[in-house]
Amino acid sequence: MRPTAFLDRDGTLNREVDFVRSPDQLVVLPGVRLALHRLRRAGWGIVVVTNQSGVARGHFGERELAAIHARLHDELDGLPDAYLHCPHHPNGGFGYGRACACRKPGAGLLHEATALLGADLAHGAVVGDSARDVLMARGTRLRTVLVRSGKPVDEQLAKLAAAGANPDFVADGLPAAVDWLLAP
Repeated sequence: MRPTAFLDRDGTLNREVDFVRSPDQLVVLPGVRLALHRLRRAGWGIVVVTNQSGVARGHFGERELAAIHARLHDELDGLPDAYLHCPHHPNGGFGYGRACACRKPGAGLLHEATALLGADLAHGAVVGDSARDVLMARGTRLRTVLVRSGKPVDEQLAKLAAAGANPDFVADGLPAAVDWLLAP
């Protein structure tokens, strides 16, 4: 079975900002494109899994989000196999204000990837910059990597320690995470 990398978007693939509201605000982090090429050459699937509560909060709509992901897809040489997102927020509106199974740390986006792409939750990894990213892998055999390229890592590690869910590895960014994932 082909391993899959489930990658957070903001702070992992692109610069962390309050909300990326348009394609022009998207800035891919250094080394990300080459790291994704290395994963692909090694036979990995690549799926972006991202909370996008800006939809529920009215900061942007699904159409704007699709345009952001289209720009990201172009900048990443078309490598991600899919972009799965959760538009919900418990305090949101616009038809998206509710609790749901797809909002990280829930594993709904991982299960969506298995249904859509045949991804295997026993082979691969979750890579992200927040405790939510690592926690979404609970109950699977996926390895977890927390990257320092987004949210303050000490705060995220404290949240994970409190939840009894330390990451398997902490990396400076996606390139170092890929080095670790592909190490013999």
